[in-house]
Amino acid sequence: MSVLVLLRMFDFDESLLLEGISSSPLVNSVTPLHPKKLSEPWAKGRSICRGFQLEVTVSGAPTILYFCIDKSFPVSIPVLFLTPWDVFGIVPHVETDGFICYAQEEGILLDSENIIGLAQEAITRAVSVVECGIAGTNHQDFLDEFGVYWGRTTNIRTAMSLVSPSIAIKEVSLYKQVTSPHGKGKSNSRKNRSPKKVVHWYLYDDLASLNQYFHFTPDHAPKSSKVLFIPLQPGRVIVPPHPATFWDLAEVRRIVFNNLSDHQKLELAPFLSSSTPEEMIILSIPRISGGETLIGIRFSGIKKYRPHPLHQEGEAAEISPFSLTRRDREYLLPRGGSNLALAQKRVLLLGCGALGGYIAAELTRAGVLQLTVLDEDTLAADNYFRHLLGRKHLGKPKVIALKEDIEGRLPYVEVTALHCSLEEALERHQIQPGEFDLIISALGNPTVELAFNNWHQALQSAAPALFTWLEPYGIGGHAVLTKFRSACLKCLYPKPADEDIFCRASFAGKNQKFAKNISGCRNVFTPFGSLDAMKTAELATRLAIGTLTGSVSAPIMLSWKGDATEFLNNGFTLSPRYGSDMLEIENFHYPECPICHE
Repeated sequence: MSVLVLLRMFDFDESLLLEGISSSPLVNSVTPLHPKKLSEPWAKGRSICRGFQLEVTVSGAPTILYFCIDKSFPVSIPVLFLTPWDVFGIVPHVETDGFICYAQEEGILLDSENIIGLAQEAITRAVSVVECGIAGTNHQDFLDEFGVYWGRTTNIRTAMSLVSPSIAIKEVSLYKQVTSPHGKGKSNSRKNRSPKKVVHWYLYDDLASLNQYFHFTPDHAPKSSKVLFIPLQPGRVIVPPHPATFWDLAEVRRIVFNNLSDHQKLELAPFLSSSTPEEMIILSIPRISGGETLIGIRFSGIKKYRPHPLHQEGEAAEISPFSLTRRDREYLLPRGGSNLALAQKRVLLLGCGALGGYIAAELTRAGVLQLTVLDEDTLAADNYFRHLLGRKHLGKPKVIALKEDIEGRLPYVEVTALHCSLEEALERHQIQPGEFDLIISALGNPTVELAFNNWHQALQSAAPALFTWLEPYGIGGHAVLTKFRSACLKCLYPKPADEDIFCRASFAGKNQKFAKNISGCRNVFTPFGSLDAMKTAELATRLAIGTLTGSVSAPIMLSWKGDATEFLNNGFTLSPRYGSDMLEIENFHYPECPICHE
């Protein structure tokens, strides 16, 4: 794309912009901002290229707004600033640089040809936001945006929080790690000597939560101090502190006790009878739109034998705010599109080839935090271009490599790796099907899977089993959910008299062999690509999630159908099912099935 085309993309008539600003009934006067003004931090930080100073009337008071645009206007909305930002005190949606958040730009469709309309709408919305803040009609929004305002408090420190929010007051732990920015060794050079150490703060429920997040088990418990976790009641507005003036002790007490129920006050009282020289609390502030914001407050300089600073007779020489970087599962999973309902589910995955590898990755991303994987193979170079794992895992057992890969990327996930065959695992009692909520088989070996199906159906009380496999040359893939005495894998393999056994789900015709080898009998493989494995994995994973959450309860067979050109060009024939549009079959039970027929 040429520079000329790019310029035309963002080209507009500037006279229309000025007309739109000047014609707004809210604007009393307009003055262009001097270029030096646009080099100030508030403008540079938001890539402002042009701006105007507007005099408007806000709630009856003459007020100065800056109306600005960046280089992408008019495919981006105008940027408006209130100056000074706190002329009306702290109001929702006005940031400390004066920026007025009057619209969420993500996903918005702009009429970029209507320059006049864009300018007028921006001014109207920005003034409305400020006026609502003055009147207090949008103060509930403080609860949703509290963390943003809190993070701008002067001299605020940061701690990583692994604490799981709860509805009960509880004690959690604070670990303070002090390190040197130049390493552990001491330097004899005054020039290289750092005057300050680097302090890292970690908040956590217990050692198990540390292990689940960082995937390590410490040799001994780190030296830590206790912190009070206090969940506040929903509904009441809490106005954030001014960035330059933090709350005093009386204000902290007022905010805490005004937002506790009578029961919570009784629950809190035993924790306040004594103190240490330094104390910390975590306040959980409910958000109107759901969830909570966690903030930290640390009290220092507490005299001996004094009660906790929250006690009416308590005291503290210094009070400092902490911004909590949330890394708890209750925050991370929903934020990443995962389902918290899956966090306690246990899944057994049989087979970690191309298909199984993608299923393992997507199941854990979906929120399954307890996964057991079984496979007897090691990763070979031949697997590189269709397997999730790359060459850094060459020669490793696939289950070990998957465990390292998944746990290295995702906190809280625990992968149990079984490097053996299914037969060996059953013989050694390494897997107990009753311990799982779902069993997924991606073994790619129908003979072994049919034998497992027969054994599994005989258990009666075992978890549902999902079987999934690929067809050659990208012609399709399948995911089949089976249930005890309802429908099983054997239902897809009837054996009529005098005929060979054949899978009713298959898109490939009967009595064909698809295995290829390009370097001898020891390197036989079924031809399919990574995209085919990914598409089948998506089908199977979505079915697995539906089963685990209860939205899918009955046996079902799902299939996807791909292009058969390469398949046919290699001389193979398709089954009648390939010509059918029935890709979702709810009742695939075979009435004469010898395994699940009652």
